[in-house]
Amino acid sequence: MVKKIPIHPKDKTFIRLMKDAAKALRANNGKLLDKVKKEFAEDYISLFYNKETDMIRVLRKDCPPIDFRVDEWTSMPKK
Repeated sequence: MVKKIPIHPKDKTFIRLMKDAAKALRANNGKLLDKVKKEFAEDYISLFYNKETDMIRVLRKDCPPIDFRVDEWTSMPKK
């Protein structure tokens, strides 16, 4: 059964996953990032990171992409 994750900055599951993704990117933690991507993938959602703009693109199958700044989800400084 597919788990539904609303792409909304007020949804608890989405917030948790985005905070984990931002933390993983800042700490260069590949295992945590893979775990987050796997959980998103259960609802056909992909994450892409643009290092140049420091943005995470959230892309759900058959929907337009949504970009979020990494610093919205973590207070860890960019390395």
